[in-house]
Amino acid sequence: MRLINTTTLGMEIFFDGHEPPYAVLSHRWQDGEVSLQEMQNGTAVERPGYVKIVQACALAARDRLGYAWADTCCIDKTSSAELSVAINSMYRWYREAVVCYAFLSDVEDEDVEADAGAAVFANSAWFSRGWTLQELLAPSKVEFYNVSWHKIGTKATLATAIVAKTGIDMDALNGGDLAAFSIARRMSWAAGRETTVPEDTAYCLFGLFGVNMPMLYGEGQRAFIRLQEEIMKHSADHSLFAWSSNEPGARGLLARSPADFVGCADIVVTRERWNKTPYTVTNLGLSIQLPMLPWAMETYLAVLDCERAGVPDSRVGIFLRLLPQADQHARVALEGDDRFVFREELAEKLMYRNVFVQQHLWGMTLEPQRFYGFHLRNFSSPIHTVTKTESEQVSLSTVDLATTQVAWDDEKRLLELPVGKNGTVGMITWARDEKNWEVLKFGFDNEFNPALQLGGDYRSPNRPFTMDPKSAEDWLDPSWMDGPAHSKYLHKADRLSGLHEEVFITEKRISIEEGEIGETGMRGWVIDILDHTPRYRRYQDLCEGCVNLSKPVRKFRMSS
Repeated sequence: MRLINTTTLGMEIFFDGHEPPYAVLSHRWQDGEVSLQEMQNGTAVERPGYVKIVQACALAARDRLGYAWADTCCIDKTSSAELSVAINSMYRWYREAVVCYAFLSDVEDEDVEADAGAAVFANSAWFSRGWTLQELLAPSKVEFYNVSWHKIGTKATLATAIVAKTGIDMDALNGGDLAAFSIARRMSWAAGRETTVPEDTAYCLFGLFGVNMPMLYGEGQRAFIRLQEEIMKHSADHSLFAWSSNEPGARGLLARSPADFVGCADIVVTRERWNKTPYTVTNLGLSIQLPMLPWAMETYLAVLDCERAGVPDSRVGIFLRLLPQADQHARVALEGDDRFVFREELAEKLMYRNVFVQQHLWGMTLEPQRFYGFHLRNFSSPIHTVTKTESEQVSLSTVDLATTQVAWDDEKRLLELPVGKNGTVGMITWARDEKNWEVLKFGFDNEFNPALQLGGDYRSPNRPFTMDPKSAEDWLDPSWMDGPAHSKYLHKADRLSGLHEEVFITEKRISIEEGEIGETGMRGWVIDILDHTPRYRRYQDLCEGCVNLSKPVRKFRMSS
């Protein structure tokens, strides 16, 4: 460590652990700062920044300290090795200093506790710089000086104003263990700060997160990604993923800058951890296991082990879009939001999934989201709908148990799941004769592969037969997609290639393929179910024509 002798203003070197008591200078860099070489060759006196060095040394001498340290002239910036050591050690150097003198060059007021002076103090550019965050937190004692080098207060006397300006917790400002605060909370303290070069946005935060890593000036925003990857090696705090961004397109799991954590000051780690599996960076992307729930077309709601402080039942959820590549996902926004408050009433429906998320996806334009349901384009069975009243609808329902029915439109012929639902999209039953009924079910499995049941029992396999046979819950439980109980009636498509199949049992030709979905303007799954060996006239529309008008589509009353 290189220190300035406060008496001679000469430079002296000390090995770690053998430094004498010293003071440090905190300031905002401006034109004309003094370098180490200028201090050594005697030209420093010609530089405007030399005044700050002299004043800091005078204050240290007044406080009976023989040495002082300043980041402008105590580091040989022509040596990348020394610069790397200094930046990785800087938080410790500030923490071990006897006192830190914070020079606010844009504050002229001497009384910053009065209204006018307080506003000037709070608006000082010193509070907007990235490096000054650690210079505020690390030292146990910080003294503030105005442009005339008049002392205007200390970290202790101005604590209330500092907390109001920075959002830093009082306990952290007073020297509390920073590890007690969530990663998102600490990142939020840096959210509104700037650095001259983009790499320093990450490098200035080493001390706040207790990490060390090589510095690579020229890597740009990649530095902040590396910082988060390094944090992951030492912490299982999911709040690292609780950031939010308004930028369009796909995202990775890691934020691109501290600015993405601007609204995370109240994010804390949950007491109960749902995910205890390690996560790491691989050649396929960030590999992580998360409890998830199918939420929208090819989109999961993934639940993190963090929540809003003081708000019960407020776990943070994020949306992950399933990509065509195996197990690959991208973080996305859904209906304008990229975070969701997860209610624990949904916890029993969660499933654990291992996913990969590549960071380079940031900003990439994904394919438009597909229609979350089906279009039943052709169906060659002699069925028709009956007239619906306000209290009755055809037996077509969402997976929302028996309390919600979806009105069937004879012309549009769409079956759609609302956002937040999953599994069975709908079911149609019709009379084959006076005693026998046929069933047709539609749904998506947990991988968003389309599935169809044509024929068989209208009950789902894992529903007890003691239940009400007219219960929509019994009919629409998604276990019908699991098989093998309904395997000869079950037809599963692939989410990428669809399905084209000839079924000899029912003498049908089934097609599930991607196509345009009518007036929606979206692409999605189009279903054609046609006779393989027609025994009667083919009907191109589900709800037009019939063989026997005395055999209507089965119906049931809506729940009140």
